[in-house]
Amino acid sequence: MNGLSDEPTAKFRKVRKGTHSCQECRRRKVKCIFASTNDSTCIVCRRRGTRCVSQGELLRDEVDERQTPGMPPTPVSAHSVSVAEPSLHGKTAKALLDTLPCQKDIQILLGRVSRYSTLSYRSNFKSLSPEELLKEQIQVPTLLHPETHPVLLGRQMLLFAAALQHISPNAEIPGLNEGHRLIMERLAESAIRMVTSNDELLGTLEGLENIILESFYHIDSGNIRRAWITLRRAVMAAHLMGLHQPGHYRFKLIDNRNSLDPAVMWVCVVSMERFLSLLLGLPTSTADAKTSTQCATNGDLSALVMHLTSRILHRNQLNSTLQAARDMTKEIDQELIQMTEKLPPSFWRPLALAGLEVESVEAFWESRRAMDHMCYYMLVNQLHLPYILCQSHNPYVLYSRLACLSASREILARQIAVRTFNPVTAYSRIGDFLALTAGMTLMLVHIVSHGHKEIGNSSLLIHERLSDRAAVEQALDCMKSMLELQEDVLAAKCAVLLRELLVIEAVTAQGRHSSREHTIVRLAELSIQVPYLGAVRVSSQGITITPHSKLGHHSVPSEGASVTLGGLGSIHVQSPTNPANAAPQVGNPSLDTMSDNTALQLPVQMQDQMFPDAAAGVDNWVFQGFDTAYFDTLFRGLGEQLDSATT
Repeated sequence: MNGLSDEPTAKFRKVRKGTHSCQECRRRKVKCIFASTNDSTCIVCRRRGTRCVSQGELLRDEVDERQTPGMPPTPVSAHSVSVAEPSLHGKTAKALLDTLPCQKDIQILLGRVSRYSTLSYRSNFKSLSPEELLKEQIQVPTLLHPETHPVLLGRQMLLFAAALQHISPNAEIPGLNEGHRLIMERLAESAIRMVTSNDELLGTLEGLENIILESFYHIDSGNIRRAWITLRRAVMAAHLMGLHQPGHYRFKLIDNRNSLDPAVMWVCVVSMERFLSLLLGLPTSTADAKTSTQCATNGDLSALVMHLTSRILHRNQLNSTLQAARDMTKEIDQELIQMTEKLPPSFWRPLALAGLEVESVEAFWESRRAMDHMCYYMLVNQLHLPYILCQSHNPYVLYSRLACLSASREILARQIAVRTFNPVTAYSRIGDFLALTAGMTLMLVHIVSHGHKEIGNSSLLIHERLSDRAAVEQALDCMKSMLELQEDVLAAKCAVLLRELLVIEAVTAQGRHSSREHTIVRLAELSIQVPYLGAVRVSSQGITITPHSKLGHHSVPSEGASVTLGGLGSIHVQSPTNPANAAPQVGNPSLDTMSDNTALQLPVQMQDQMFPDAAAGVDNWVFQGFDTAYFDTLFRGLGEQLDSATT
């Protein structure tokens, strides 16, 4: 009929009247304006540096593709841009927009935040050197012009909330309609509830970036367990996008201007998940993940943390008293030494924070380097911790004690430097926990060393004792303001325990020369109840182990300070005086001073939980795992003594 073929001819669809905006302006829902009638690029696209494609041109391209014979459909590239229509997630985007503060509050807060927090997160996802990142223009995320796609909008909200974390909670900002902490929490929780926890928004690199940002937000808020759960979700999302298989990626991008590196993001996810698993004593979900150590040669310890943390987690599955575990410990120790030698010498230079502006990029990189150092020394501590309480005089036991002492001192020195430089930064929250465990390790080693007199009537550590105590006390003073500002109950209770350990160490070291002092020494002891294991008492008389089968129901004395963290174990400190009325001052280790006591500012309630309830509410998550993981690792090397105690 009139020469028409049987196949229908593709018709050009007429652009609807009133739809003259370019594709980019239509996607962003902004007015498309041209400076003159002769311009081919609108003002918005020229300012953003993007190609200005009219909707008519886009339709013509579609028609041309349909009319081209013999051309197969183009497969979706792993790196192609996925332009998702805002209407697909319109309800989510609208709900997110409803949680934003007013424009006035945003403008006021933008004047109080800096690019410090943004740089700390963006530097984790880009394969750039510190020098290249210094040259890059980093801007604080602004919500004055919110994105229309919920994933991109959620990213803006998380970054802005992270920036607000660096403002003191007690800061009074005039002109705000509501407190900046309320704004921070609402932005973060809304983005978490509607974006990062939404399975329909997975599959893009920006979506994975949001999950990583959420984990950092939890860490800086002091909620390590919730951060670990979030990173487990990040591992799952990365697996779905094939990031664990280089060369077989299947991710999509929402915005091609986001220069996210999938390889760097994968290293970040795995290293952080393993790091928190080690801190919390939980299994890792990335035991088989592989990566090269090329990042370590560039001064980045992420690849180093990935590899060695996995090795230590594997070692912890073995009985630490077995020869295989000891041999593996020696191998990991040698790997630590060899791999750190590949780092440039400048990486290990002393910190140079003096004279820097607190919010400067240079200060950020110095603080970042301090955190990398602390992560390395944390690995050293975790590696040798099972052997420091062993009563054996094996040379390797002494080596493990000295390694933990040295690593703990390095952690304390760096955290003191960072906290002295910037007392309220949220970026060092994980450093506070590392410093607290380092302080406990120092004091425990000194307490144990008083029972091992290697030279005459003195310990090998006698000359370092007072300087170590001073470092622990200074670290506690530096963290005091942070504990008050953040109302961090976990860190506060750890600080109480650490102060009691200082008292016990002082009494144990100096109370050996008179009958009165001998009585005080006899009363000074540390009682640690390990779940499902038993009670371990550390005092000047040595280490006494009582299995849980031989413990009575009221095994812990009614007096004294007891700290139960995580609902999994009870750590009891029996002080040399009656703690019901007073607690010792730890500033002066003399016995005379200890008789004049002041009340503890942070009372703790004793709880005996040898068989704890594994189920805990969300409010208690922050208390779970951190303490018992530390003491569980500490007592791995006491397996033989525990076995003999049960017979």
